[in-house]
Amino acid sequence: MKKNIAIFLFIFFSFNVFSQRTIAPNIRKLKNDTVIWKQDSLLHKEDFKARGKSNGPLGYAATGIFMYPGESGGELLFYVEALFIKSKSYITQYSEYVLRHEQIHFDICELHARKLRQKMTNTNFKNVKNLQSETTKLYNKVSGELFKEQEKYDKDTEHGINSAKQKLWEEEIQNRIKELDEFSASSINIAK
Repeated sequence: MKKNIAIFLFIFFSFNVFSQRTIAPNIRKLKNDTVIWKQDSLLHKEDFKARGKSNGPLGYAATGIFMYPGESGGELLFYVEALFIKSKSYITQYSEYVLRHEQIHFDICELHARKLRQKMTNTNFKNVKNLQSETTKLYNKVSGELFKEQEKYDKDTEHGINSAKQKLWEEEIQNRIKELDEFSASSINIAK
């Protein structure tokens, strides 16, 4: 279950118009091929649409952080969501255990989406000269941490083979997600 995390950064910067109409067509294209992380919504066997190699890993969850600007009531917002990409994800030998291992990869992605929301919330954007550069810098830092944690998870659990370590990771990730509950909303008002 080797993970080469697929991180997708989609920033649709248009300083002429920050509106949902500008980005909505792009989001609609992704809608049928993605699952947005939500509390208590689990991945299902049917969500894994790609074909894996029979001699390859048992599963692969392509996850990434999706970040895009928008506006509401004249306020500039950023949206940060953890995504699972169906067309890039697969399970070659289905079992509930393999599915659970892949779910934790998705949960780790949400944990880091919350970390990015936290960093963006705690950044004073009023003093930032280049908004795109600053948000990209924050994104790159968190996505690097995400990649390292995904690799560590697979190494520690031996790609899910070590059930004792798997259970420890499941508990730890759930606890860390709960610790960042105040950053569970996908939108961040950066004009505060």
